[in-house]
Amino acid sequence: MATLQAHSHLRGGIRPLLFPRSIVVVGASDRTSGRVEAVRNILRGGIPAWGVNPNRAEVAGLGCAPSVADLPEVPELAFLLVGHLRVEAAFEEAAAAGVRAFVLPGLGSEAGAEGHPIAERIAARSAELEASLIGPNCMGVAVPGGTSPWFGTLPETLLPGRVSIVSHSGSIAEALVSLGPRVGFRCVVSAGAEAVRDAADLCGFLAGDEETRVVGLFLETVRRPGAFAAALELLAEAEKTVVCLKVGRSRAGAEAALTHTGAIVGSEQAFSAFLHGHGVIQVGDYPELVETLEVLGRKRRPRGLRIGAISESGGEGALLADHGEAAGMPFESLPDELAAQLSAEFPNYLAPGNPLDAWAIDDAERVYPRSLELMARSGAFDVLVAQVDLSQFRGAGEAKWNVMIVRALADAVEGTDIFPAVASVQTSDPPARLAELARTRDVPLLRGSMNAMRALTAAARWRPVRRPAPAATQPVDLADLLADGPLPELESGLVLERYGVPVAPRRRASSAAEAAAAAAALGFPVVVKTDGPAHKAAAGGVLLGLRDEDAVAAAAEHLGGPVLVARQAEAGPEAFCGMTRDAQYGPVLAVGAGGRAVEALALAEVTLAPVSPDEARSLVVGVPSLAGAAEGAREALARTLVALGRLALEHPEVAAVDVNPLILGADGAVAVDALVVVDRGGTG
Repeated sequence: MATLQAHSHLRGGIRPLLFPRSIVVVGASDRTSGRVEAVRNILRGGIPAWGVNPNRAEVAGLGCAPSVADLPEVPELAFLLVGHLRVEAAFEEAAAAGVRAFVLPGLGSEAGAEGHPIAERIAARSAELEASLIGPNCMGVAVPGGTSPWFGTLPETLLPGRVSIVSHSGSIAEALVSLGPRVGFRCVVSAGAEAVRDAADLCGFLAGDEETRVVGLFLETVRRPGAFAAALELLAEAEKTVVCLKVGRSRAGAEAALTHTGAIVGSEQAFSAFLHGHGVIQVGDYPELVETLEVLGRKRRPRGLRIGAISESGGEGALLADHGEAAGMPFESLPDELAAQLSAEFPNYLAPGNPLDAWAIDDAERVYPRSLELMARSGAFDVLVAQVDLSQFRGAGEAKWNVMIVRALADAVEGTDIFPAVASVQTSDPPARLAELARTRDVPLLRGSMNAMRALTAAARWRPVRRPAPAATQPVDLADLLADGPLPELESGLVLERYGVPVAPRRRASSAAEAAAAAAALGFPVVVKTDGPAHKAAAGGVLLGLRDEDAVAAAAEHLGGPVLVARQAEAGPEAFCGMTRDAQYGPVLAVGAGGRAVEALALAEVTLAPVSPDEARSLVVGVPSLAGAAEGAREALARTLVALGRLALEHPEVAAVDVNPLILGADGAVAVDALVVVDRGGTG
């Protein structure tokens, strides 16, 4: 596995921030309940801990000294619980005593306009001292069962586990620690404004933390994309799953892009491509994040996509099946042998389906456990789901019923590698007794059918992704073609041809007579186009279906000036491939429906360049509109994506490429329009 030392842009000093061996609370006080809770959070860990309060010898059980210099030893970490007017002095005092790790929850809105300059000065001093710091404007660090420099209440239901959280939002971090007995956490880090250490540094450390198996991220921005990419590579090498929820996504400016790829790949799509390229599971909102973390935080993982379910309602089972189909984990029909076994034991199963509606089929205490047992023994499933209404507001009889089903599900999969889960249409919490049973039997209780199926699918599909190393090839010479700005279509096509992309035969003509001669040489029918770089069709600069020299000459006269004459490809499905450079994440590739459908975001798949042939094939398969294309056409599209990725790496002066459309045939694809944009000013 790669080391942090091999990634020099990842900064160290993280272990004392998260798991210190000794700690001082500067500003320990019992003046407010929040400060008292903060002291209690420190004392829970059992490590050497002190307070600094010149007027008190003890605060809430924490022994205090007048200053850090008066402590019996130098603490590893200082928790700075002082106001913004005193925080710089407190930082300098602790630093002078030898402390090199700090958690700074303050300098948020309470500091007003003074907060930012103070934070900048502390960050500069930290850099001088090679000190590490979490914050400012954060909640701190919560470690279940350990020392937690956290400003706020940590409930007893905060469970230890193997999921580590890095959150820019203190409120989201607080929501996670308040989940109840659901997700077991290694640590929850409220990173705040990241003045000194950021998500990249934290993730780099967690990649090497043996107790962390899953990393959950709530991000508002990525301050250092290169360092963040290095951290994700370390996590992938350690085979640790990353789940990310990012807010503040925007497509501002995409409408003004010269290329279709630039319009498709806005900042949101570029970031998604970045995550996809590093094997990160991206979720769309907080409930989906929680359900995904609950699934991934279990001792076992879904091993595949074969799913079976039992339900207490036909309607709720159908809803679960709909969401499974949408998520990519469809419920297939029960195997004939299993269906026969179920009907033999329970004749009221007239036509057992999947999900299996067991309501009123027989005595509930018999039909549910036995049905689950038969399903588990069939060998037909990787995942077994019990769909029930989980709510603390159901009646006592229903609560007893729910407990029976959870216990039956856990019993049915005991000794197998089948992943069990309970899914509910409800989003409220279950009774405490049921939650405790599920926790002890390692069964996730998932809220909401849609998020449950998305979480299960994401977990079942996840595999560690390692970015492909650039192939050791001789760069293709394009020196005679790459003039600054958007290239004309002829030169754009020549660039693609040198990278092996088939382009329709074409010739430039400066007069009507030359156009007619070019058409005769190429063979009819032909297309005549304005000899320019982009958006010719929208401006009326493309005339199709010309079948003789007179028509071609007339078309050239109509368009005026130089024209491009190209052999017209046979009609067929249209696809699009493109590349654009994102300012933060580098070259991004896109593939999707071509022609006028190109700007429909839902029809495009994106990833980072370069791509391996296998990854390119999977992207093509992921475009719904290309599902019916011939295998040869899909393979040609994959080769085009690989070629564009290579072009992007070998020629950083190429800012963007559009290949639209590619006409798909039975044996391949041919590009009938292309645009290459060169920007040497953007290559540094």
